[in-house]
Amino acid sequence: MFTFPRRPARKAFTLIELLVVIAIIAILIGLLLPAVQKVREAAARMSCQNNLKQIGLASMNYESAYGYLPPSSNVSPNSVANPWESPPISGPFTSFLTYLLPYMEQQNTYNGIVAAATPGTQGFFTFNTTQGAWAYYGSPKSSDGNLTGAVPFTLNRIKSYECPSDGGLYGSVTGGIWDAFILDNGSYENDYVYDTPGFGHEWGRTNYVACSGWDGSQASSMATPPGATSPVNYQGIYYPNSKTSIVSITDGTSNTIAFGESLTGVNKGPRDFVCAWMGSGGMPTQWGLTGNPLQWYQYSSQHTGVVNFAYQDGSVHTVNTSIDYWVFQAAGGMADGIVTSAFGN
Repeated sequence: MFTFPRRPARKAFTLIELLVVIAIIAILIGLLLPAVQKVREAAARMSCQNNLKQIGLASMNYESAYGYLPPSSNVSPNSVANPWESPPISGPFTSFLTYLLPYMEQQNTYNGIVAAATPGTQGFFTFNTTQGAWAYYGSPKSSDGNLTGAVPFTLNRIKSYECPSDGGLYGSVTGGIWDAFILDNGSYENDYVYDTPGFGHEWGRTNYVACSGWDGSQASSMATPPGATSPVNYQGIYYPNSKTSIVSITDGTSNTIAFGESLTGVNKGPRDFVCAWMGSGGMPTQWGLTGNPLQWYQYSSQHTGVVNFAYQDGSVHTVNTSIDYWVFQAAGGMADGIVTSAFGN
């Protein structure tokens, strides 16, 4: 009788072999994951740079239409003052980003804000007793206008005003302060919105602020920059109620910072500061750059070791946070006579 030879039994994986395979896979993941994260961050940083470039180009289109660049914020001395300031700071505080909406493919949002304005009232903030919170006021065209009806538009999240690397830009809090800060003239804070628990408003935010130079529109007694008779020589392009023309930027648009990144809202809490695009204004350069994102009053970002800046010619530069302090001040000034073409890369 013919019989077929028995096939040898297949050898199964041993436990040790299985563990070796798992270890190899884990090592590969460990090697590849940082590379993937680096690629993702590089893409996010490029997207952030593109956002700043679009904002820069929008400001140039605004200048072409009106003959001057928009102010960092619109401040009216006759408007309702924020009672939490000492001394009180008044004004509609409508930001440069609001002015630029029509040039950022956000015409509908701009039209909605303008349509909500009611002539005859002034002030960017007033206490709304019905809602129990501070409400937005002011007009993007002038210091005259009641913008309570504009609240739905101010909640819009505009992607081109947000850095994609900042995954914590939005987040729930139990009440708190939604800041629309104007960091001109060397002040730490000028205006904000108090949001009571249950109010339900989370203002559309931004990571981008206008550059006010050394100390906005005011001189400072802190120090005198090298090569300047006064810190006011380092005044930036954007400050409250400014109407800066291209001609007045004597250092050259390719040598002067226009806009930069600011990281806010890192510590979610009842007194958290975040930057709302409708109220985001200018930031002085005198506080420098920081690698610590909790220092919300300084230029900062989630990009490791660098911050992105747009120059007034529309170019974008990536700047190391260790940049020389006075080189940074010169780059922020529009008529200090010091050219900083090597600033950034």
